[in-house]
Amino acid sequence: MSALPAFATAKSAQFHAVSLSVAAVAGVATLGVTSVMLPPPAMFLGWAAFNLAGDDLRGGLANTVSHLLGLALGAGTALLIGAMTPALGLLATPAAVIGVVIIVLSLREVAPINNPLAYFLGLTSFFYSGLAPSASTLAVLGTAAVIGGAACAVAAFAQDAVARAGEVRHA
Repeated sequence: MSALPAFATAKSAQFHAVSLSVAAVAGVATLGVTSVMLPPPAMFLGWAAFNLAGDDLRGGLANTVSHLLGLALGAGTALLIGAMTPALGLLATPAAVIGVVIIVLSLREVAPINNPLAYFLGLTSFFYSGLAPSASTLAVLGTAAVIGGAACAVAAFAQDAVARAGEVRHA
């Protein structure tokens, strides 16, 4: 007789165990960043950047570096917009955006930090924060992003552990 209800299968139990393990990691990471006054959205953008492409730690770290560089590009773009606005008015923002997109897309050739989506998540994190471009802003957003990337790595490890445990039990 099975310990699982009739509607549940071993596969669905494993699916839910994976979901719960990832949710627990996300909850702990969120508690960590909020307890030190870091923005949870920046942490989740770091999580997403880590997990964009590649199935290994090296790829996730490269994506995290790309994300952090995207934060710096965002701060630089904000400074550039401020400097160009007196001369260009409303055209300053589109001109700066064109420039930063050219830079980001050119970085596709710089392996292994060549994931444009990770750069754009960094840019998004910076501009979404509404914070002024400064070293402290980059430190806050960067720290949250690194915590998010680390949490994603832990979640991936937990998923693998749950999957291995399921294979052993049901082999």
